[in-house]
Amino acid sequence: MLVTPSLEREMSTFHPLGKIVGDFNPESFGDPVNELLPFRNCKTPSDARAILHENVEKNIAAILDLVADADAFDVIELMRMREFSIVPDPRLAPLAGASLPVEIIAAVLLARPSRKPGPTRRNDTRPHEVISELHERCMRLARIASYRQLAEGQLRNEPLGRLASEYQGAVLNIRNLQYDHIRDEHDRRLFETAAASELMQKHLGYSYHDVSAVRSAMNKISAERMTRLRDETGDLLMAHQHLDPKEVPREVIEQFMRGMVPFIFLPADRSIITTADVASASGLDIATSRRVLSSFAQQFDDSESPGKRVFDLLMGNNQFLARPLVSDGDDNFALTSNEIGQDVLRRILERALPPNSPDVRRYDQKARQPISEELARRYLETILGSPAFRESYHYLAPKAGVPAGQLGPDSATLRQVTDDVEGDALFVIDDIAIVVEVKGKSIADQARRGDVRRLNNDLKATLGDGARQATRICELIKTNHGIWENPSTWLDLSKIREVRTLVVVLDDIGPLGTNLADLQHAGILPDDRPPLVLSLHDLAVIAEIGERPSEFLLYLRRRTDSPVTTYYRALDELDLYMLFLAADLYVEDDPDEVKAAHPTLPPVTKSERRRHERSAVGTMVSDNCVELTAWMNRAELPQSENPVKPSMNAPAEMLELIDQLSTAGKPGWFRCGADLLALSGEGQLRLLSTIKTCARATRKDGRYHDAMTAYAGMWGFATVFVATRPAGASLVEVKERLQLYAKVKQYQLQADRAYGWVFDENGSLEDTFYLSSVAQSDSTLDQLVKAMKLQPVGQRLRPSARRPVKRTRKKKRKRR
Repeated sequence: MLVTPSLEREMSTFHPLGKIVGDFNPESFGDPVNELLPFRNCKTPSDARAILHENVEKNIAAILDLVADADAFDVIELMRMREFSIVPDPRLAPLAGASLPVEIIAAVLLARPSRKPGPTRRNDTRPHEVISELHERCMRLARIASYRQLAEGQLRNEPLGRLASEYQGAVLNIRNLQYDHIRDEHDRRLFETAAASELMQKHLGYSYHDVSAVRSAMNKISAERMTRLRDETGDLLMAHQHLDPKEVPREVIEQFMRGMVPFIFLPADRSIITTADVASASGLDIATSRRVLSSFAQQFDDSESPGKRVFDLLMGNNQFLARPLVSDGDDNFALTSNEIGQDVLRRILERALPPNSPDVRRYDQKARQPISEELARRYLETILGSPAFRESYHYLAPKAGVPAGQLGPDSATLRQVTDDVEGDALFVIDDIAIVVEVKGKSIADQARRGDVRRLNNDLKATLGDGARQATRICELIKTNHGIWENPSTWLDLSKIREVRTLVVVLDDIGPLGTNLADLQHAGILPDDRPPLVLSLHDLAVIAEIGERPSEFLLYLRRRTDSPVTTYYRALDELDLYMLFLAADLYVEDDPDEVKAAHPTLPPVTKSERRRHERSAVGTMVSDNCVELTAWMNRAELPQSENPVKPSMNAPAEMLELIDQLSTAGKPGWFRCGADLLALSGEGQLRLLSTIKTCARATRKDGRYHDAMTAYAGMWGFATVFVATRPAGASLVEVKERLQLYAKVKQYQLQADRAYGWVFDENGSLEDTFYLSSVAQSDSTLDQLVKAMKLQPVGQRLRPSARRPVKRTRKKKRKRR
């Protein structure tokens, strides 16, 4: 990672990488000796850029020789065939396929004066023979560009240096950032608002419907041409399969070659799409079709050298993100990487709006912000199974310098010490509060290209501002057990026992959201319990596949309030979420810290310390979304394929118990579900076995039996009490008996929460109770501890532990 020991000491928040989790191909490193090591001697960012520039000039010279006589559209389409699947099935992506090589080659070709300036007849060129070498040279440049980013991140010696380089690398290498149906829904909702629709027409000259129609038409035209060529050549083969190749008539061979040449050798004629083609297929008029196509196209222009074009691209100025078409100036268009408007249409509109204009304010207030808030709230209501407790609500916040404690329920100085502020959403479920802030502003282009200062400012204005707002109400709830909605209305939240925070952003920010420790180190997020940062797209994915509210609560805890925050790194939040569902996203709490927080626990053992040390390792999370992508793209798979929806890795009986508690909806269900899912697989099975043992004993002797277990961590000290009721015994009496035992034992342990479950003798859950607080000192309970002869807790169940994971062979889920 190009991080020196001195820098590691200086940036103590970061832990050296010790393992990689997920799909990782060592061959992606290429030739480290010749590609990576030269950066070791760099003293300044200029040194790193010089190495990249030298390699660009060297490789581009070779690329120019390879494609000198070829038609640019032939080469571009052949590169697309090398990098992307030619059929919709996402499982059939070519090995090591990526978008960047196509864009590099297209950038080289655009530096020509025209599509094919050379004298060689097109039919005499053989561009298909050089595609493999073009791919290898482009991938080499892509790796060197990534090493340059990492080197500059280190040389800057700034808190956000590494994060800026990782973000720039993600922008450079990753395409198709969102699942299609989610992206299309978000674009539709945003651009079909009256404000955004009018502004698109005013500043771009077309509508979202126009872009969507042109994109669909291009896909339809390309698919029909490929299908026709496939069928024609396939029919010829089938019709003459009984003949020896030497006996096949010449006219049949010629007909076959007429199909194969545009299919896989000289595919320009097949790949070119004209304005007339689009107008016919889309139903739009010629003028609108041309306007849309031209706005997404680049033209041949030899005023800028191919080396400079490619160097600028690799430095972050990638024109193909917004303009992925190449035009010959004669109404012929060829596609390079992404489809038009994919992942970028919102940016295109925002760039077109005059800075600080009334149009910008109208767009933000009437389209971007309200749609973002509405979608975020809707997804969270799906995930949590509950409507928002407050939405777009107002409350009183302390003025600068005023402590939260001055805003208690008996405050007499509200008007002097508070400001009226707005929150986006507040969920109150059982005794858990989840504070949500939504930010629609985009990260600026300068920041996407690696400008650390601009990135710092943008992150403060989005993630930092959202975190400050969420933390503010979180502090008010924790300190005062409620908030003032206005000077005369107090909202009592005294039942709340746990508050979590979430910042949702409209932008796809990749590593900027996953690596919370970097943001804490830079002072953008608070040091204690930062909010979880999710893109609206990732929140939508979680809403589609999540099955239990308690899963999301545990994810909030695991990502923001555990060592995972500092030990795990990733480029994509969904990789972390899938690792979480696999029960493989965890770091053991420091047992000495747990013991200090809960003095009634047994002494810390050497094995506990060793477990913590083994798990506290810097971990890079790569691709873990193979199963997720198959599920999300299931409509594109053959009907015979039935991908399995990703789900929580836990014993079926434990999930059934959690679902029973959730369905009953009695106090404590939400927190309890998260606590149970946090247990190690061993702990879950032991708890299930305890229930079965009690039930079996009751069936055998017809008597009451009970048991308890405890598990403590940095999220608190939870205890579970189980009893089985003999047939004929009063459920009320059995529950009261268990509840007394639980109350006294909880007090002895000073556990902050206790869950009680009563089962019948067959092991079916009959009733529950929840003790959500514990007295610090109580003489009556002290006497009961002695009278009941309660002993200190022995071995406790381990929270936050890994469970066995079933893994499948990995394939890429995204174009890179």
